[in-house]
Amino acid sequence: MHTLSDGSPLSKEQLWNRDAAVSRLGGNEGLLNRIVDMFLAQIEQKRELLKQAVTDSDLEAVRFNSHSMKGVAGDVGADAIRGKAATIELKAKQNNVNELHEDMEELEALIEQTIQVMRA
Repeated sequence: MHTLSDGSPLSKEQLWNRDAAVSRLGGNEGLLNRIVDMFLAQIEQKRELLKQAVTDSDLEAVRFNSHSMKGVAGDVGADAIRGKAATIELKAKQNNVNELHEDMEELEALIEQTIQVMRA
């Protein structure tokens, strides 16, 4: 499980802030459920596109795909994914490739954990 800098595991709420997502949607649970379904249907493809861009050191594709992932994660309240995608996007904008592979590994772990929380 992905952990905070002090070594403690992320909580379900840190992975998926469902309450904030419902609030942003005006309390519409049905709409949130549809958006979560779309997120779950898209996230694997977005992960693969970003992973390939990182592997290829294609910084423009890394920037584009991390920005896209940041947006869809924000839509559903997947705060940990959104934060890591934002970090990757910033590093790509700064032409900082040194830590992208490590960041991508962390993002993949966050995606898996978030999917588990959403499906629970």
